[in-house]
Amino acid sequence: MPPRAPRLLAGLLAVSLLALPGCGGGDDEQTVTVEGQDYSYNMPDQVEGGVVTMDFVNQGAVPHEFALGRLDEGKTLADLDEALKSSGEPPSWAHDIAGVPAMTPGEEISITRDLKPGTYAFVCFIPAGKGKTHYDLGMKKQFSVSGDTGEEPPEPDGVITAREDSFDVPQVEAGSQTLELRNAASGPREFNLLTFEPGKTVADARKWFQSGFSGTPPVQLLGAMQSIPPGTSVFLTADFESGKTYYVSDQENGIRQRFTVP
Repeated sequence: MPPRAPRLLAGLLAVSLLALPGCGGGDDEQTVTVEGQDYSYNMPDQVEGGVVTMDFVNQGAVPHEFALGRLDEGKTLADLDEALKSSGEPPSWAHDIAGVPAMTPGEEISITRDLKPGTYAFVCFIPAGKGKTHYDLGMKKQFSVSGDTGEEPPEPDGVITAREDSFDVPQVEAGSQTLELRNAASGPREFNLLTFEPGKTVADARKWFQSGFSGTPPVQLLGAMQSIPPGTSVFLTADFESGKTYYVSDQENGIRQRFTVP
């Protein structure tokens, strides 16, 4: 679970602008609400496994991410704290399985994915100033996954496909839409979703980032999905506004695509 904020900021400025095999199914998935606050996560300690829908809400006053890791058997969040204090790097027994990138205050999305039984943790490594991150301020949450919901993935309204050097984006209609985020490339791909506020530019975003997220955000950071392995998919449900232009990007691989909702 490496800190992702530097990559996020670099990618957004360049815009100038967990995982399961892709398939379709029912629409009655198990739902878990994960609330990001300043600086904590509010969610259940126990989650039923299998196909799970998580509703992510940023209730804080600043952007938060929902990076997700799975801890090896017998390891805990306290062990992760000690490991990070000791070396500054995530230990080999903490596995990054992709979570939701930074979301600006008030944003809400849903992600449907497959979660195997085990111990997991949400963490936020966004910088908080003075050399600290949100994680240092207490933004972390351990939870356990057991059992199987027996549910199937939802039937998507469209599919955003990540390829070697591009994204294929379908026409996305206004309103609540469920999109399959499919990685058809040969390596990991991420899906960062954002839109600029009316009249705002990359220069405005740069100024906001450099100020430490002070003031009103010039962009809406909608989250979506951090890097997932080749041949896998997750399912995003979000509200899209008519007439708005959105960007989906993968900063690590330098690819992005914009689309406008009719």
